[in-house]
Amino acid sequence: MKTMYPAQVNSPGTELAGAIDAAQDSIQVADGSVLPDGPNLLTIGTDEAAETILYTGKTGDELTGVTRGFQGTAQSWAAGTKVARYFTAYDHDAAVSNISELSIGLKALGDAARDRLDIVVRQDVVLNAGMQILNAQRRAAFSLSGIKGRTLVNLLGRRGGCESMDSSYYQYGSVFSVDTAVKHSGSASLKLVSNTSTGAHYFRFMNTAQNYIPVVAGQNVLYGAWVKPLANSGVQLAIFFFDSGGINISHVKSEIMRGDSKFSYLKILTKAPGNAASVLLQVSILDANGNEMFTGTGSEGLNLDSAYLYTITDAEYAALGGMTPEQVAAKYPYVDSVQPVRNPYAIRYGENLLPPFYEWETTTGSIEGPYAHTITAVTSASVSAVYKMKPVVGQSYTFSIGSRGGGRLGLDFRDASGNVLATSGWVDQDSITLDAPVGSEIMQIFVSSGGQIGTFTFKNPMLSLGTEAKPFKPREDATLALQTDLYADPLTGENADELFEKDGQYFKLAKWRKRVYGEGDTFFYWGQQPIVSGRKAVFMPLPKDRDINKPPIAIKYDGRYLSYASPSDGPDAISRVNWQNTSENNLGVSIPNTDSGWGDNYVPTPDEVKAYFMGWRMGDVSNTQQYTGTGTKCWAPIVNPQNYHGSGGWIDFTTSLPTTLAPTSSGYTYTPYQLVYQLATPTVEPVVSEGMLTFNEGDNQIEVGTGIVVRESTKPYGGAITGGLVVVNYKYADVDTWLKYPLKSFVGVYRNGMLDPVWDIKPAGNAGRGLNFAQTPPDKFDPSAAYSVTYMMLDKSPIVPFSGTYAVNEKAMLQELTDAVQQNATVVSVLMNKKEDIDKPKIWIKPTLINGWVYFGNGPTVEYSKTSNGLVLLKGKIKSGVIADTIFNLPPGYRPKEDLLFAVRGFDTGNRMVAVTVGKTGVVIAYDINTEIHLDGIVFLAEQ
Repeated sequence: MKTMYPAQVNSPGTELAGAIDAAQDSIQVADGSVLPDGPNLLTIGTDEAAETILYTGKTGDELTGVTRGFQGTAQSWAAGTKVARYFTAYDHDAAVSNISELSIGLKALGDAARDRLDIVVRQDVVLNAGMQILNAQRRAAFSLSGIKGRTLVNLLGRRGGCESMDSSYYQYGSVFSVDTAVKHSGSASLKLVSNTSTGAHYFRFMNTAQNYIPVVAGQNVLYGAWVKPLANSGVQLAIFFFDSGGINISHVKSEIMRGDSKFSYLKILTKAPGNAASVLLQVSILDANGNEMFTGTGSEGLNLDSAYLYTITDAEYAALGGMTPEQVAAKYPYVDSVQPVRNPYAIRYGENLLPPFYEWETTTGSIEGPYAHTITAVTSASVSAVYKMKPVVGQSYTFSIGSRGGGRLGLDFRDASGNVLATSGWVDQDSITLDAPVGSEIMQIFVSSGGQIGTFTFKNPMLSLGTEAKPFKPREDATLALQTDLYADPLTGENADELFEKDGQYFKLAKWRKRVYGEGDTFFYWGQQPIVSGRKAVFMPLPKDRDINKPPIAIKYDGRYLSYASPSDGPDAISRVNWQNTSENNLGVSIPNTDSGWGDNYVPTPDEVKAYFMGWRMGDVSNTQQYTGTGTKCWAPIVNPQNYHGSGGWIDFTTSLPTTLAPTSSGYTYTPYQLVYQLATPTVEPVVSEGMLTFNEGDNQIEVGTGIVVRESTKPYGGAITGGLVVVNYKYADVDTWLKYPLKSFVGVYRNGMLDPVWDIKPAGNAGRGLNFAQTPPDKFDPSAAYSVTYMMLDKSPIVPFSGTYAVNEKAMLQELTDAVQQNATVVSVLMNKKEDIDKPKIWIKPTLINGWVYFGNGPTVEYSKTSNGLVLLKGKIKSGVIADTIFNLPPGYRPKEDLLFAVRGFDTGNRMVAVTVGKTGVVIAYDINTEIHLDGIVFLAEQ
């Protein structure tokens, strides 16, 4: 069989360090680190005259044992010529030859073997949410059958995240504060502590009836929250139901949770009464005996985080009733406002679950290599390197090491708050086996001095599934990451978006879409509406591609769902009237004056309405009150509670009408109104993906989740204000390296497509977007390189299963291999054709100028051209023609499908803008002047 040489992901290239002749068998390159080790193939050059070489060794930047003209013609090449590991004709021919040889050689086998070669056998697999163990019959690739969308709508909005103070919060007999040191998720929790009064001590997510959450009578509701009672305290949730008149008609309470050292999940699963219209959510502090009414000592209290209120179907209501609290929490996680399945991923961790030491949490010492680390202890205090990951409950894990240099090992399992559930302690042996007990959320692996003084070097650590120590292997994960949102009906789960695989590519059958309102939209005041105290109604535009028979999901800036009612019925209502109005395409929305800052008798202008939707609250600059028509108007960010309470004056205000989104104000970020709606006609859309999921034979630890962002481009920054360090996802004054989404954790920082291990991960604080930022010394940063980041988003979204199959016999695997070779060959062919098209010089055509128009002096002649993707480009300078008359005509194939107007540079007594039109008939006309006109910059898409 023919030798098949390893490929190189993304084919990173380098250049020849010096000129070579046609016979040279050792070659110097600029950067040998981006090339694979020998033996392997490389391509010198990038066009049809390229030369493929075979080399047997690589030392630094030198290639040795080179066979010249392995394919193509051996020839001389200049310094700087491109060199890379591309897919070659030999790779294709070797794969096809080996497949054919394997098939022929197996024909002599018996009936059972022939069946294995003649009948495709695949195993169905469902990968569920979270961490799991899958036993695969053989090493094979996973083929995705489908992923279906899901949408969760948290009726409590972003307030349930408990990340900051909110003007609608209310406490009685207690005080609350933001606690960044103790949290279940995100960056903080709310801490509630009793005061010394006698009676009830509680907290509510809303302070007035205007802030109660609308519900539909008879709906099933799930109220859930993560709570951590303080010592000698208890906690209980409660839902209070109100009728349309605001009268409390009933309430339901949860079980009582006693003081504990960790966060636990509490819930209420109930049905709204038949006359219910809204709900109030409460969290009560209890004393050590579980009493709701007591005299506080100032020590009773709790931490509260990740609270939500969901409506659920009858089927889900019945199913959740039989689940444990942990199962309910996994099925219905906290989400911020409205969340679809966002960026789903599946990771199969390597047979060695441990990464190289540079990904561990190290305290001291030095990393000698990817899997070699030295620790020095000068006192008996233990010095350790630690790695943390999520385990599978009930699974046995074995931690072993090739060499520990007299040091000690440790392995333990902890709950979400870091409390130890099981531990090996420090051991003077080369392997440890331990089972993950119930409640395990964190597995910690240690290499340590273990209380000894001295220098200890640890090499080749291995963490494997099962009870036996296995030979060392480097960690090799397999990841399938998909960059898309998958929605479904939030109540019924029907009409879900569907993701599927076809011919090695991923696509989405999109049935839903999200629209975010902001700078490009037009809003206006509903002038026909009678003045209603405390609120006003405005119109916002509806998408034209929506299904007019399905009501959209409208979300306020604070994440709350807007209820369906006439806007005059309440402060947070959207109109039933206009979402089906195909002629107006507008949605009536009620806005509380406390949000907008418009006084009862003040009529806002369209631009002032637009400023509200971009996150600005209007007021009177002199008294921090609503604007009533007199005084000086000002605008301040809505999201800052200071701008409601008014103590100390406005924060981050302006007296000029804002025309852009409100900025971050004292750590508070504005999120615009959103609309999630069902499409009138589903569409098939390509999905950006990265990686391939494969299984090892035997047990595989697999994680299925959401919220991965793959290879987001970033521009690191370093300078005097950063202390000389180069940073990513950090903000210094006007220098912003924030990532697109709030970050939970870094997966990797990449330089020119390759993992760059020189970045240290640090807590972000207020200057980072999310929990962490990355930094590196300037001498390890390449300002000329392209950097990107893969990371996990802080915001959670629902997780759904991956359904698919994998090959369990040779016929299926051969079919997969043949399909993969064909698909790869097709992709390479397309890429080469695109590259050839890019490299090929454009053909420029000189038109005939008419109506007195001539070339300008010694300037470039007038020419036009068309790219492979249909863009027409014009260039050149003209003068002296008849103003507002034809310069020249474009032929068919070079004309736009509609009349276009361009503004180009001109000159008469000074530089100025000149209007040039290109008509759908091909006519090109200039206006305004005829002294000097530049046609460069006119670009448009040609008619099809």
